[in-house]
Amino acid sequence: MKIRKIISTTLLVSMLTPQVALAQGVPSPDPDPPAAKEPLPTPNLIPGEKDPGLAISPMRKGQRAPFTGVLLSPEASANIIIEFETFQERIRLDVNKAIKQEQADCQKTMSDLAAKAAADKKILQANIDQKGRTISDLNVEVKKLKEEKATEWSPTAWIGIGAAGGILVTVLTAFAISKATK
Repeated sequence: MKIRKIISTTLLVSMLTPQVALAQGVPSPDPDPPAAKEPLPTPNLIPGEKDPGLAISPMRKGQRAPFTGVLLSPEASANIIIEFETFQERIRLDVNKAIKQEQADCQKTMSDLAAKAAADKKILQANIDQKGRTISDLNVEVKKLKEEKATEWSPTAWIGIGAAGGILVTVLTAFAISKATK
């Protein structure tokens, strides 16, 4: 008995005291998201040096640079030119690939829906045909019942026959009794 009281008390206390669940807070978004990739730093001009603007100057090893800027090797220059020239083509290829993928997905969806629609149509047509056969069978049965009812005697006729039969039996019984008593 004592163990029951302890269990009951423990359950009662645990049910009546509020349970607290601790969880981690939702992380807040950074107020200053990291900046996009910064462009390559360009060297600052020396005071008194003229800004050449957009300039390309081929150079040889050991030759002094005619202006402050970024030196590219012939491979790096070729790579930049190729990247620039092929950029539009790569975009066109990616767009065409995405279009073809979407067209294939749409075609698959359409063919799936067409197959489902054809199956549903067959099922519904089978149901309609079955209902039509049931209606035809019921119409035949109704015709048979109407024909049977037309050949049957009406309830009034049966009442008349019953009454006439009763009167006849009564008269014959009275006649037989009167003959038997004489």
